[in-house]
Amino acid sequence: MKKNTTKVIKEANKYLVMQCIQAFEPVTLEKIAEKTLLSRPTILEIINSFKEEGIVVNGGFRESTGGRPPQLLCINGDSAYAIGIDFEFPTIRIALANAKREIVGRRKILFKIDTQAKEVLARMLRELEHLLEEFSSVRSRIVGIGVGICGTIRKTEGRSLHITRIRGWEHVELQRILQEKFHLPVYVNNDVHLLALVEKKKYMREDNSDFVYIGIRSGIGSAYMYQNKLMDGVQGNAGYIGHTVLNAEGPMCVCGNRGCLDAYAGELALNRRYQELTNSENESYYTMRDFMKLSRNGDAVSQKILKDAAFYLGITISNLIKILEPKMVLIASCEPLKGTTYWNIMEETIKKYHINEMETKLELREAQLLEDDYALGACCYVFEYLFETPRLSLAIL
Repeated sequence: MKKNTTKVIKEANKYLVMQCIQAFEPVTLEKIAEKTLLSRPTILEIINSFKEEGIVVNGGFRESTGGRPPQLLCINGDSAYAIGIDFEFPTIRIALANAKREIVGRRKILFKIDTQAKEVLARMLRELEHLLEEFSSVRSRIVGIGVGICGTIRKTEGRSLHITRIRGWEHVELQRILQEKFHLPVYVNNDVHLLALVEKKKYMREDNSDFVYIGIRSGIGSAYMYQNKLMDGVQGNAGYIGHTVLNAEGPMCVCGNRGCLDAYAGELALNRRYQELTNSENESYYTMRDFMKLSRNGDAVSQKILKDAAFYLGITISNLIKILEPKMVLIASCEPLKGTTYWNIMEETIKKYHINEMETKLELREAQLLEDDYALGACCYVFEYLFETPRLSLAIL
């Protein structure tokens, strides 16, 4: 029993040191000791093992303030790679990233909105095969596949339960299918959760530990980061705001209910309303970027539906603030929104329905993650499992 406990502690310490290097590289041994509270000999032993495995390399020296200059430690980007899939639909983005979380290869698939589930899955698998063929030289160093997927999931089983906007997409065993096909570990999570994860790692300060992340995509989702940990829910579906009902007698949603947020503000709803109001039979699918461009060019219908969407999104965010009382709300979209009419209406609506007695000083901010990097969130999720045992909850101080 004592032997097993010692092993668990050693693995936990390795995981903690790795987290610290990833978060602060290039980093000194002294900085690692300050952040992890581990002893210098323990850290040295772990660093030496990382160097032997080729995971960590020397990154030069920090300027000396007196005495010998401290050595800097960095992740060896070429030591490991991960595949990430941002499964949004009708867009799927695939990326290959190295251990420094730099994307070295990309794929983007655009589907017609009526594509059947079988074809969606088959085409995704083909694109993954092509990516692996292109980067065959690093195939042996790929440590896993991460999938951030829309719709409802059963995270513990790696199963996608339902995506309302894909015909026939029911109980798809993504983890099993991908593992059997590519013989790699596979990790499945909510798509917006993984966008929040990479936003935190790439763009946010250490003290930004509590925030709500809103993803405006083909549907609308959210993630809640509390004390640097994502709130998952029982099966990984926490933050499923796109199908929260704002008006039980409102427009029909693809989920079968009426008046969901997605029925007012999701891209599918914007496309449906645009066709209705213009009496158009055009089958083109417009993204948020397309609608914003049409609006800027004076298209009155786009301006109207975007104003309505911003209003209902503002109400939803106001409700989230009352429930969660976060310090910050981040709004993520493939199109810059701050300063637009959409942003202004959303912000005004949040303020209008805010409860003055709540003393929270809320910061409303636009997310910085670019669309080209959306799949990086799923890559980062794989690297979270680089030391899979033990599954401990650790925090860098």
